Amino acid sequence: MATLGAINQELINMQSATAVNKAKELAANGASQELDGDAFLMLMMEQLKNQDPMDPMDNSEMLAQQAQFTQLQELQKLNESINTNNMIQQANSLVGKTVQIVDPNNTSRLITGVVTSANFTNGSATITVNGKEYPLGLVASITDGAQATEDSAILDKKLSELNNASGITSGYITLTTQDESYQRKNTEIEIKENMTVKDLLKELEKAGVNAELKNGIITIAKGNNKSISISEGKLDGSSASNLVEKMQMFQSETGDLETAILDFNR
Repeated sequence: MATLGAINQELINMQSATAVNKAKELAANGASQELDGDAFLMLMMEQLKNQDPMDPMDNSEMLAQQAQFTQLQELQKLNESINTNNMIQQANSLVGKTVQIVDPNNTSRLITGVVTSANFTNGSATITVNGKEYPLGLVASITDGAQATEDSAILDKKLSELNNASGITSGYITLTTQDESYQRKNTEIEIKENMTVKDLLKELEKAGVNAELKNGIITIAKGNNKSISISEGKLDGSSASNLVEKMQMFQSETGDLETAILDFNR
């Protein structure tokens, strides 16, 4: 029959083996910068393994370390609970407010809309904007809660009246398309300060591309073209309009041209 001392030694050996495996795992995956509960237990087991048999750790010292370990675990649980409550409160506080969200499918674009609900599942908070659910961490800015301007209202606005595109000057932009055979087509479009967003879309359609406004974003579809681009001014560089700069036009991952948020109430 195994003696009590043999059983204790076997337990220590098992704990030491667990600590060694944990150390190997940390070495393979990269050690954490913080001392978590597992690391604390590993250190304690190594201390027991390597203690001086002639001067072993007394019971009071072991109990003190066990108390510290328990306290560490409770603090970790408290910290997780606080973080969870903060996320829930932050998500709930956004309901009814207008926010700008980084588009998860195109990080150079922002999505504007009113938060209609907040959700918390599996340790993460999400909000619903324009009928879609987004992680709370994608929120880039928050307005005073005013509704985003409807697309129908933006269409009738003059370019110079748009909040994020005011200061557009009269002049020209050049729309360049390149087909599959690498043949280029350049179309010079005249931009006027008093032209509306609807007028701009019509001019782009005349140039042979499809353009639409949705959620405050103008998208100029590449379509069957190999590439599409817009530059300021005519081909000779004269009479340039700063529309490209003011409307923050950029190329999406699909090759389409898009603008950032055009307008929303503040």
